[in-house]
Amino acid sequence: MSLTKAKLTSKNLLSRLGSLSAFGFGISFKPQETGRTIVRELLTFLEDRRALFVGCIWEQPDHVVQSVQQMRTELTSAIKRLGEGSPAAGACRLMRGACRDFVDQVGQTSLRGSDTTFARDWQGENFLIALGILRATFGQQIALLAHLYSVDLEEHLAAILPPVPDVREN
Repeated sequence: MSLTKAKLTSKNLLSRLGSLSAFGFGISFKPQETGRTIVRELLTFLEDRRALFVGCIWEQPDHVVQSVQQMRTELTSAIKRLGEGSPAAGACRLMRGACRDFVDQVGQTSLRGSDTTFARDWQGENFLIALGILRATFGQQIALLAHLYSVDLEEHLAAILPPVPDVREN
């Protein structure tokens, strides 16, 4: 093994260490999670949420509502783990609010409607507008989080990011 491969940073080493003991005395501690770790875990979760990027025609309405509710739960968990001063907490709150708004607008109608109402609501403009607002909000906040915490995104999730501005000289 070469020396460069065996080199450990102090942060990496500290994260592997959970306790120390010597001469019958010991101390244990849990290293604090970094904001980047929490954000990376959240973005990994969101990469598998088809409601954010798959065309509406391919999804089942009840699955979309359930997925958005799961995202809301995951965002709440991330907010609890992040510190108050973290820029990620604000972004998570905005996304959680978008989930709440989406479910308020379409979730209740979809879940209690008959099959006919279900199909009409699913392809109706209210559902599509609400889903577009949800995706736009998530795209903006995910772009911010990925930039602030230097996290690479999976292609599917990157599809909802705001477009790159077209900068042309006049």
